Amino acid sequence: MDGDTLTDLWSEALRGIQPRLEAQTFDMWLRPIQLRSIEDDLLRLQAPNRFMKEWFETHYLDTVLDELQAQTERRFRAEIEVHGPSPTAQAQRHEPEPEPVCDPSISQSQKRVLGEIPPPQHPAQTTAPNAQAHPARVQDRSYAPRSSEDQNHLSLYQRYRFDSFIKGDGNELAASAAMAVADAPGTRFNPLFIYGGVGLGKTHLLHAVGHAIHQGNPELRIVYLSAEQFMNEFVTAVRQNKFDRFRARYRKECDCLLIDDIQFIAGRERTMDEFFHVFNSLYEAGKQIVVTSDRVPRDMSGMEDRLTSRLNWGLVADVQAPDLETRMAILQQKALGDSVTLPHDALLVLAEMVRSNVRELEGALLRVSAFASLRNVPITADFVRKVLGHAPSNEQPTLTVEAIQKVVASYYSVRIADLKGRRRHRNISRPRMVAMYLSRQMTQASFPEIGMRFGGKDHSTVINACKRIEDIQKGDAELQAAVASLRTQLGH
Repeated sequence: MDGDTLTDLWSEALRGIQPRLEAQTFDMWLRPIQLRSIEDDLLRLQAPNRFMKEWFETHYLDTVLDELQAQTERRFRAEIEVHGPSPTAQAQRHEPEPEPVCDPSISQSQKRVLGEIPPPQHPAQTTAPNAQAHPARVQDRSYAPRSSEDQNHLSLYQRYRFDSFIKGDGNELAASAAMAVADAPGTRFNPLFIYGGVGLGKTHLLHAVGHAIHQGNPELRIVYLSAEQFMNEFVTAVRQNKFDRFRARYRKECDCLLIDDIQFIAGRERTMDEFFHVFNSLYEAGKQIVVTSDRVPRDMSGMEDRLTSRLNWGLVADVQAPDLETRMAILQQKALGDSVTLPHDALLVLAEMVRSNVRELEGALLRVSAFASLRNVPITADFVRKVLGHAPSNEQPTLTVEAIQKVVASYYSVRIADLKGRRRHRNISRPRMVAMYLSRQMTQASFPEIGMRFGGKDHSTVINACKRIEDIQKGDAELQAAVASLRTQLGH
């Protein structure tokens, strides 16, 4: 059998495996592997970098060899070489490599250098007491540090600071812990894990920690980003063979890591593995880690046990919905900042009518003030009731299929579009069936209506999904816990 034929068989083997994998996984880990030559039963393969070589060997090589054996009835061995840089590139290894300017495959979030804070401009300047615990920073011009005086360039929201955060019974523990972390980063409550529902102030506290640490320790490097951005940057680093730079950024050039919505990486095996090593590196170096999520670590389906354990090492603090007094204080502060005249009776009615979260509370105030400005009338209690369109009530708001889809998608770290789509991969089909089941159990929607709201699916599909979830729950404790947790989040 000649080399061309075996090369064709290599391509056929990959095509045979492709339907079993997600498109992104195949393109990421298998497509870059090339067959260079064949010597008897030895395949000489080539990978673009060492990291991709090791990952392919560990996870996919045996599968490809099995597929080849099935097609040729021969058992092959494989050796993988790393295609190193050219001599020219070797000579220029120590030269700074410029960032790509207009690569369409890289999003802005992937290219953005998030929240870097430089070391002092002058070595003689006085440093913070714990500065000795942090080694000298790598001066890499491709990741040029920003001026510590140019606060506008930090990737931290300027309005999210401790002095604008309203403390109440529902968030007192999380807020106090965040302040303690900012006073002595890396020494208390490390890691700090803050969890709670949407719009309750988790991100506000995360940014406030960054601002406070920068103010007290301007020589420390602070990195803030979402878990999704971390994953995107990791994927880009692997694709462009810049993994060493990625590793240096998060393991060596970071003194405080602020990660928002960590539940997003649950189920992303390689991203979890990389975050695990980043976590270990920073923790062992005494550097601060603050993480937020919409649920406690043990409820994050798909999160590795070793990572869940580490997230529980420090303090786990929740943020709950604000009580009436806290809501009133939030409204007073917001009205003062926006120069809105809000009488006490109107303030009280508004605080009583909107109880879910801070974001909706601020949105309601914006809606009321906008209507008052357009109509040139003062804001009164009756005007608030008229604009918001309902009277105060102790009853829970009506639950909708869309609300269930949103909560389920967040819980399983999938997109709402996936729940409505037609992909049948287990990572998508299971959350979709759970969402259909909860929609039937917790709303008045009929089977046909639920099917329509899930991308126009037939009512028989919804019926089958509900029956399957009921049956699976009987022998699956993990699914039972997931459904119970979702019911709690949905408030029913």
